[in-house]
Amino acid sequence: MALRLTVTEELPSDWESVTQHAAAPATRRWIQLGHDWLPGRLHTLALRDDDGECLAAIGAAVVEDPGARLRLNAHQVLSGGTAAMGLAAEGPYPWADTEHDEVFPSLLLMYPNYASFPVGPASRDRAVLKEFVARITDWARAQGLRSVSLLFLRASADPFIEELRSAGFDILELTQTCDLRVTWTDLDGYFLSLPSKRRVEARRELRMLEERGIELDARPLAAEEPEILDLRCQLAEKYDGVSDIERERRILNGLREHVAPEDLTVFTAGKDGTMLGFGLMVRDGEEWTAAIAGTNYRREESEFTYFANLYYQPAALASAHGVKTIGYGPGSWDAKRRRGCELSPLYAAGLLLG
Repeated sequence: MALRLTVTEELPSDWESVTQHAAAPATRRWIQLGHDWLPGRLHTLALRDDDGECLAAIGAAVVEDPGARLRLNAHQVLSGGTAAMGLAAEGPYPWADTEHDEVFPSLLLMYPNYASFPVGPASRDRAVLKEFVARITDWARAQGLRSVSLLFLRASADPFIEELRSAGFDILELTQTCDLRVTWTDLDGYFLSLPSKRRVEARRELRMLEERGIELDARPLAAEEPEILDLRCQLAEKYDGVSDIERERRILNGLREHVAPEDLTVFTAGKDGTMLGFGLMVRDGEEWTAAIAGTNYRREESEFTYFANLYYQPAALASAHGVKTIGYGPGSWDAKRRRGCELSPLYAAGLLLG
C-alpha cells in the first residue's frame, strides 16, 4: 500500500470523519475557536492511502517566531526558559545550548487548546505512525524549517511518543493535565468520592454560600451576556493587570458561532439579581471542558463561587447530562486535585533538523 502525506492549510473536508472518536481539542469547532491563537499559520498533516483515506493526521502551525508567548515557544520550553512557570521544570533541557535561529522557523504539532496527539483510524498503529513521523520530518526539511516540536503531548498518545523517540526526538515531561472522572449520579455521590477531610471542606463552602443568600443556577448561554463580559474583564484585571472587553466579546461570540446551544452550559452564582461568578462548560459527547470562568471581585461575598461554578454544580449535574469526564486542563494542580481531579502527564518533544 502506497502512502502519501498531504499538507493543507486550515482543515480538510473529511476532518469530521477523521476525528469522530477523537478527544475534544482535535474537533473542528475547538480548532476554529482557537486557530488564530496559534503562533503561526494553521496546517493539517495527514497520512493517506491509495484511495485518499486518512490513516493518521495531526494539526500543526508553521511558526516563524512565537514572540513573547513562552508556553508556545518550543525553544524556550526545551531549553529551560519556562521552568519558572512550572513547564518542563525538572528538565533535562536538550536545547539548552541552541540559539533562536537554530530552531525557527519551526513546525509545531499542536491543537489550539494546549493539546497534541494524532487522530484517525490508524492513530495507534506503530507501523503507520513510524511512517507518519518520517514523512512529517521529511516535509519540514523540504520546507526549510529548522525544527519539529510537539507541546502538551498527551500520554494517551503513547505509541506516537515511542515512534517520535525512535526517530530521534527528545522527549521530556512538560506538565500535568487534570480531569474529573464522573462515577456518581448526584452531588452526594460526588462528595462521597472525595477524601473525608476534603468532603467536609466542600460541604462547608456550599453551606457558606447558602448562608449568604447566594443562589446557584445552570442555564444555556444567552444571546447577550453583559455580566459575563464584566466578570471576565475583572478576572483579567486581577491576574494580568489589563482587560480587553472586545477580546472577551469575540470569545463569547466564537462560542455561539461554533458550538451548538445545547452543548453550552453556564453555571452561575448570584445574589439579589447580581451575578457573582460563572463557569461555562462545553460538551463534546460524554466530555465537558471547562472553557471560561469569571468572578465579581468587587463583591466580598463572591468568595467560593468559583469552586461552586466550576466543580460542585457541574459535578452535581454531569451524570444527568450524560457526561463522564470533565476536563480542566493544566495549572492550579493542588486546587483541582483536592476537588477530585486525576492528574496525567503532558510531554514536550523536539527534533532539530540541522
